[in-house]
This record gives sequence, C-alpha cells and structure tokens, in this order.
Amino acid sequence: MHPVTPSSAEDLASVLQEAASNMKIIEVTGNRSKRLMGGPLQPADLTVCTGTLRRVLQYEPNDLTISVEAGIPFAELQGILARNRQMIALDPPFSAKATIGGVVASNSSGPTRLCFGTARDLVIGMQFATIEGRLVRTGGMVVKNVAGLDLGKLMIGSFGTLAAITSLNFRLHPLPESTNTFVFSFAELEGAMEKRDSVLRSVLRPLAMDVITPPAAMRLGRRGFILAIQAGGSTAVLDRYERELTDGERLCGAADAAIWEHVREFTPDFLRRQPNGVVLRVSTPLNDMAALLRMISGPCIARAGSGITYVYLSSWLGLGALWQSAIQHGWSAAVEFAPEERTGKDLWLLGTSPRSLDSFAMMKKVKHMFDPNNLLNPLRLYGRI
Repeated sequence: MHPVTPSSAEDLASVLQEAASNMKIIEVTGNRSKRLMGGPLQPADLTVCTGTLRRVLQYEPNDLTISVEAGIPFAELQGILARNRQMIALDPPFSAKATIGGVVASNSSGPTRLCFGTARDLVIGMQFATIEGRLVRTGGMVVKNVAGLDLGKLMIGSFGTLAAITSLNFRLHPLPESTNTFVFSFAELEGAMEKRDSVLRSVLRPLAMDVITPPAAMRLGRRGFILAIQAGGSTAVLDRYERELTDGERLCGAADAAIWEHVREFTPDFLRRQPNGVVLRVSTPLNDMAALLRMISGPCIARAGSGITYVYLSSWLGLGALWQSAIQHGWSAAVEFAPEERTGKDLWLLGTSPRSLDSFAMMKKVKHMFDPNNLLNPLRLYGRI
C-alpha cells in the first residue's frame, strides 16, 4: 500500500477527514526514522506521509524566528539557517534523516538540551490538522506570545496520536562563534560525578555535559568513564573554560565536532549493530544518577546536568530488573527504542502515585477529545495511547 502524500495542509486535513469518516486506521509519518521509537506500529488502512510538505513559510532572521512545513528534513533546515549563522537549538538522533515534524512529534533532543532545553522551549507556534478535517493554529511568530492553554504543547511528544502537525514556528539561536570540548577520563564513576558536580557549582554554563560509561566510551575510541563538556562562545569565553578545566583534554575543530556527532548518533549506531536492542530512557534526580549507572554493566550515556540517562540493552532480558529499580526509586522510565515487534510489551513506567494516575487519566481524556474512535497512530504513545 503506497502512502498518501498530501501537497498542502488543506489536502492533509481533507485526507484525515475522509479516512476518519470511513473509520479507517491512519498512520501519520514523516521519513520513518522513528519507526523503532515509542509504541508499536499498528496495521493501518491508510498511511499519510508529510514528506512533501517541506516549504519554508516565513523566515525572519532579524527576529530570530522561522516557520516551516513539518516535512522539511531537519538537516536541510539547519543548513538553511546556518547561512545566517543561526540554528534551531536541537541536536536529535537520526538528524540526517528525520523531518522537523518527526523531531517535534517525538520530542527528540540531544546533548545540548542542557543549555537550550527541548522542543517545548523552542516551538512558539504551530498548525495541525485534526481528524475532523480542521486546521488549527496555535501560538504565532513572536516569542512568549501564548496566554492560557497552548494546544501546540499537547502535540509535542504525542507521536501523532492527537493530530497531524502541518507546520511549526521556532525561536532561533545564533550559532556559537566557536566551540571546544573538554574531555575527562576516570577509572571510577565517582571521579566523573565529582567533576560534574564541581562544574555545576561553578560559573561555567556549558552547551552540553555528558557522562559516557566504559562500554559506550569504547565505541568512541576511549577508555574509562568519560565526562565530555562542550563550551561555546568567543575566544575569551573558551579560554576561560580552559583556565577552569585545566585537567581536561581540549578538543577543537573537527575533533570537537566528531565526538558530539558520535554521542548524538550513538542510538542509531547501536540499533544498526543490535537489531534486537532496546534503548531505555530513565529520568532521575541528579543525585541519583550515579546509583543508576552503578546498576548497569552495558553502555550508557547520561545527560549529566539534566538527569536523563539512556541505557542500551542488547535485548529485553535486562529490562525487568531496571524497571523494578525505577519503581522502587520513583524514577520515570520509558522504552525509547525497541525492535519492531513490541506489541504487548510494557514500554512506559507511569507509576502508581495519585498524581501519575491522574495525569494518565487526563491524557486519555485528551486523546478521546481529539480522536474519539482511536484511529490516529493508535498505541504509538509508548503502547498506552
């Protein structure tokens, strides 16, 4: 079955309305770089691909804003912005293949979330098509212009289970004048965590700061526990970092870019090497990160200043013990990527607290409000919605 490729937002909305009126299960996709992410792909009666919606609708370099259609490739968009020394401050995995709509719908991010946040911090408006065939605009082209409920925030990370994003408005950031990375190697985890804590207490404000465990470090040609810190700014700023981080190895130019490309694309590389691999995302308080990392013998990459750790498992077998530990410690966890056959697997640790249960009940109500017959990307939200 060939996918439908709408030529405009209006066309996409019409396709959704017609399919829904005939009670067809609809898969909405971009470039399918997220097919192993989130919940299982259900058999669909109709596949709608947004890849033909790839225009730049409005670009205001002086205002640091841009509006684009959802199907434009992320890498192509960054290339357009780079001509004006600007960027969308996201560095998600699969960046060469992903569409910007897919990045936002999956709420994908990378190491620089420490400095710039996630899509929720960068999207200032959007348009989406509902299953009723309506086009809804939310936000605008001005930073911080939203008052009250912003429906667009519901779409970020919803995996297309509520509506189909047709266009997005972003706040932009200038590209750093230059970047350097400072790499520290430790035989024991404690050394890496102590160094991380000293940086967090300092005046330094890195772009990124990741802890890489020995099995993952080997893929980068390094040994031990690695703490990688990226700094950005003028020569004076970078020299300040060098004075403060005298015990680290300073990487510049191609070496600086290469280490973060390896870190950013570690997940795609892992999934190519491990067809049965499972990637678990665990959110912990910063003080609990070391406890989590001590539990795991395999590769991990931790956003050391954000409390997000990615755990790489060769199969489902190692998941049970980590799931139980997360429950015991009150950590949040989700299976970020898994083999295509994952129907019936527990992918999202919701928790049993009243707050967690209330939040999930509200999510189900929102899903029913947008898609009462559960036709749009069913179960793509980590197998739950």
